[in-house]
Amino acid sequence: MKIIESIEEMREYSRQVKCQGKTIAAIETEGYLHDGHMSLVKVAQDIETITVVSAASIAPLNFSMEWPENYKEKLIEQESFYIKTSLMKDLELCKAHDVDVFFHPSMLDYYQSPIQTIRISDDLSRQLLDNSETFFLGIYMNYSFDLTIKNWNVICPDITIFGQKDIHQSILIKKTANVLLFPIKVIIAPTLRDSDGLACSSRNKFLSDSERQDAISVYQTLHEISRWSTYPPVTEIKEHITNRISQVNGSINYIDICCSETLKELASIDREAIIIISTIFSKLELTDNIIIKPQGTK
Repeated sequence: MKIIESIEEMREYSRQVKCQGKTIAAIETEGYLHDGHMSLVKVAQDIETITVVSAASIAPLNFSMEWPENYKEKLIEQESFYIKTSLMKDLELCKAHDVDVFFHPSMLDYYQSPIQTIRISDDLSRQLLDNSETFFLGIYMNYSFDLTIKNWNVICPDITIFGQKDIHQSILIKKTANVLLFPIKVIIAPTLRDSDGLACSSRNKFLSDSERQDAISVYQTLHEISRWSTYPPVTEIKEHITNRISQVNGSINYIDICCSETLKELASIDREAIIIISTIFSKLELTDNIIIKPQGTK
């Protein structure tokens, strides 16, 4: 497995690979890898590509509309913590799964000046968001959008693979590639789950045994709803979910029930839809989702 840290080396590697007629698939992560990420690697390997796993994150500043003057210190602190706690584990996991390249760029190279709120034209916003107003969109436009496009410009992938677990981000990234004419195929792969149904996440390790038992109810509730023969109004579905989660010591951060293609929020489930739940268990945020299709729809 090749380990690349510099932007220039990554670009040159990609150029050489493509000159050989090979295809590059990128699995973009924030590091702290787990089996869910490796399931995306398997998707890439099944279509016989050069597989690049990237570990790039600006996590301490995700939700900042404007970065503070000491943003470089925060990025350095984050990078040092990642190197001490997870980098070697991530490298070993990638080697064990025959990843071709592990790309670990310095975020100071990506962000030589503070990122500001990304200004996108109203026309482009309408194309990307389809007038949607889901909770996630502001985060995407101010963080994921910028980091994703930087990765694309450096790795130059032909394919990029995201998991259904982060369905908001995955669909918006797919729309971004289409609207901005990036020559990249975006694949959304199914969520990998542990044997108890909990979606694989680096956050799961922070759950106690009892908290994990409570958290399992999130997917159980989603799976139960997916088996209903008919669906009541969305307001009633949200109330049902809220009641179920409150019974197991959890609280709701947000619930989105939206069109699976546009992410536009629905009042009734009259087409293929996604139910997305963000919950809080002992101050830990966990998200999950399920795609549902009412009877009689194509």
